[in-house]
Amino acid sequence: MKNIFIYTFLRILILASFLGVGYLVGLRGVLLLMVGFLASGIVSLFVLSKTRDQLSTSIFSGFQRVNKRIAAAAEKEDKIIDGN
Repeated sequence: MKNIFIYTFLRILILASFLGVGYLVGLRGVLLLMVGFLASGIVSLFVLSKTRDQLSTSIFSGFQRVNKRIAAAAEKEDKIIDGN
């Protein structure tokens, strides 16, 4: 969960910085938003690759834990049904 907050915070920080620079340069309205989102997305793609990898690893391990619990519960249920 910590990795999700870190990644999201960094994405918002990069977006806010590009919006701030765009505003100082003179961009306004929809153009400011378009340039800010586009530029921050491109920069985030390269700058946050390690953080994104950590995030995906933690999400994957979380799903693995859930799948193991489901498999264990199904096995226990099968034993009960089979009468063993």
